Amino acid sequence: MRTSALLSAAALPLLPSQENVLFAANYTKQYRHSYFANYYIFNRESGSVAPLVADQTADIQYAVWSPVGDTIAFVRNNDLYIWKSGTVTRVTNDGGPDVFNGVPDWVYEEEIFGDRFTLWFSPDGEYLAFLRMNETGVPTYTVPYYMAGQTTSMAPPYPKELEIRYPKVSETNPTVTFNLLDVGKISSSIDVKEIPFTAFAEDDRDLIIGEVAWVADHHENVIFRAFNRVQDKEKLVLVDVAAGTSKVVRERDGTDGWLDDNIAIQYVGTVGSGNIKYYLDLSDHTGWTHLYLYPVQGGEPKALTQGEWEVTSILKIDVERELVYYLSTERHSTERHLYAVHLATGEKKALVDTKTTGSWGASFSTRGGYYVLSYNGPSIPYQELYSINSTTPLQTLNDNTALKEKLSAYKLPTIKYHELQHPDGYSLNVKEILPPNFDPRKKYPVLFDPYGGPGAQQVTKVYTVVGWRHYIASDPELEYVVVTVDNRGTGFKGRAFRSLVTRQLGKLETEDQVWAAKEWAKKSYVDSNHIAMWGWSYGGYLTSKVIETNSGVFSLGMITAPVSDWRFYDSMYAERYMKTLEMNPDGYKESAVCKSEGFKNIPGDVLIQHGTGDDNVHFQHSAVLVDTLMLAGVPPQKMDVQWFTDSDHNIRFHAATTFLYKQLTGKLFAEKNRKTETRHQWSM
Repeated sequence: MRTSALLSAAALPLLPSQENVLFAANYTKQYRHSYFANYYIFNRESGSVAPLVADQTADIQYAVWSPVGDTIAFVRNNDLYIWKSGTVTRVTNDGGPDVFNGVPDWVYEEEIFGDRFTLWFSPDGEYLAFLRMNETGVPTYTVPYYMAGQTTSMAPPYPKELEIRYPKVSETNPTVTFNLLDVGKISSSIDVKEIPFTAFAEDDRDLIIGEVAWVADHHENVIFRAFNRVQDKEKLVLVDVAAGTSKVVRERDGTDGWLDDNIAIQYVGTVGSGNIKYYLDLSDHTGWTHLYLYPVQGGEPKALTQGEWEVTSILKIDVERELVYYLSTERHSTERHLYAVHLATGEKKALVDTKTTGSWGASFSTRGGYYVLSYNGPSIPYQELYSINSTTPLQTLNDNTALKEKLSAYKLPTIKYHELQHPDGYSLNVKEILPPNFDPRKKYPVLFDPYGGPGAQQVTKVYTVVGWRHYIASDPELEYVVVTVDNRGTGFKGRAFRSLVTRQLGKLETEDQVWAAKEWAKKSYVDSNHIAMWGWSYGGYLTSKVIETNSGVFSLGMITAPVSDWRFYDSMYAERYMKTLEMNPDGYKESAVCKSEGFKNIPGDVLIQHGTGDDNVHFQHSAVLVDTLMLAGVPPQKMDVQWFTDSDHNIRFHAATTFLYKQLTGKLFAEKNRKTETRHQWSM
């Protein structure tokens, strides 16, 4: 293949060294984040392209440059390899179906790292930290593929079956070890050390390793988060690389809720004229997520931010100027403003107008002298280039003029944001999409569109891309008001607000959605006889629980890829919020969707959709839910069921997405035109 063809096939160059560029082609998707590919090395000077491995067959799982020198770490067939100046050395030999070196198994990829690698080079490239996971004893779930990936050919006589080691609630989890490779010795010997540590003596077999970060100028120390099985206790373990030993330098009890794997640690080094080395991290131990400066070797942290608001991300550490740039919700929980804080003095400075509603992001130059400021909404986004020494942009990089001109030709819905004050003393953030020709004297049907999961946030003041929700608000034959409510348990409103749902998923979220719908039903422009709800994944679960309550406020339920029973879901997510089945049997019973009266009594009907190839929320959830409802006597006119052959959690296989949204739209049209002679009692 010609160089130009290979480069055009690459989705993204991973990282350039001084002379070479590593890139991937011929991708095959695995799970949400992971994929297999061929990797190639492109020499910028000669223009030549060489395969990373001569006999590769699109079977490389991950590859990454060392930060120093022409060294690459890569994983193939779950074994770790090092490529150095053209020579490949195999580091591990035990990789296989049940053992993973440098890449996560399914549950770690989905629930802990949200990524496809578990290996990290030291800053000087001399060492590589990596995790080894062993799934022996983890139960297997089999996903059938009836089309076996065929797009035009006939389906095979027997389905293709994918067996996934998938730990469900209270089942065996994979075990994990922390390892160090001396990359500097790779030419002469393979020196891998498993680092011993004891974090939770009572259940170290169920220990979970989360974030890993080098906290060193060269390779002196690396740190990792260790959680107990149900992720409400945390210890940070510091590894002394030279000695091959470890010690606990921080610990936290979060048994009032759960503890998140923040993936936020960044090394700082010394501050001012001192000789103590520090790193940055986020913590919500005060009740709000804030930025702290922690001594590497342990000791009391220094709070860099504080208040009843939350830091959402660390963008850049400027060591030379001793500044940290970050985003926070200081103005409002639905917004993100850009700030800088001084590491030594704690002096804070806003880089955008704090009186202006909106959400911003930023990307900084390597040395921190310049940054690209991105305005993300709620109006049309733009990007500007700034010097840190000026409040005037040096250049507008993108003002989206073309988009503005294109959208000006259309009548678009109006988007409004609200805060609902609950009589119990808390508030809920709400986003409302109103039809383009909205007339407050008319009556409109409403679609509630929640997600509602723990720590999530749907109501944010970012630009809303024109899509299906705009369509159902704009189509003259539909004209739905679309309402999204962030219930209790969702994120960025403090630890107490999100921890309330611990051990009782589905309860408070449902109460808040029903209460909000009743509030909306009182509005003069709402047709209270036609209030629908639709949700996907956790939103599908929440929609199911809302219908189950038999509240009478909702007239149509549309449920896509839902959880129906947390016992069927993976251990690392479900147990984080619900704890184990042994610890919380009543909670699991109450959280399952099992009551039928609301499904029987809904004025309209219920649609249940699911992909049969869903490796995340298994088709089992909908299969059991439908059987439960049928057995309980829910009549066929009240329940439609649609499966999507071989589609995963995204429901995209074989034009499934188009079918799905057409089906949802048809249901909304039918609901709007459903005749009724009665009115709900609270709207009289």
